[in-house]
Amino acid sequence: GSVSTPAARRPLPSQAPQDKEERRLIRDACMAVVATAGWAAALAYPAASLLALANGANDICNSVGTAVGAGALTMRQALVLGCIAEAIGAVTIGPFVAQSIASGQIHVAAFAGSPRTFVLLMLSSLLGAGISTLLATLYGAPISATHGIVSGIVTVALLSGTHGALDLGGIGFTLLGWAASPLAGLAAGFAVSLLVHRLFFRTPSPA
Repeated sequence: GSVSTPAARRPLPSQAPQDKEERRLIRDACMAVVATAGWAAALAYPAASLLALANGANDICNSVGTAVGAGALTMRQALVLGCIAEAIGAVTIGPFVAQSIASGQIHVAAFAGSPRTFVLLMLSSLLGAGISTLLATLYGAPISATHGIVSGIVTVALLSGTHGALDLGGIGFTLLGWAASPLAGLAAGFAVSLLVHRLFFRTPSPA
């Protein structure tokens, strides 16, 4: 006859739908806090706008600074192209980055009983990252808004004292990405430089 599988060895149903519903409920609760609490609404939009302005100003310098310095683009051309590229990037792949930052570093479900704490956590992280990025950009200091917002969320989550708030797996994945991205950029830059040299500088007729 057939051998029954022990209950302990049977595959458990996926928790993804439950987690998704839990996050939706928490998101709705947080939106209700923002809608009803004057201080939350008064800070949310300016804080988000400040971070968007600071991050955009910082990123566009990184993107087109070398092209302007080499004379390939004028300042006006660089600003126009940069604005278009920043807008397209924010609309197309921005939501994926936002989701990773919002729920990839902390367990959102840990704040189910205290949506006000979660709202305050996010507002504090937005303000901190926006102010630090803007000041660093104004003074010409190198900075990453992503590092600022992620470290801000982790720090405020720790200070909140909420049990099980940190997602150690998500934080580890983020740290791995931070370590790997410069190496990937180095490899890509070297490959493009090698290709340009072979196609244009080491050929008798580059045209």
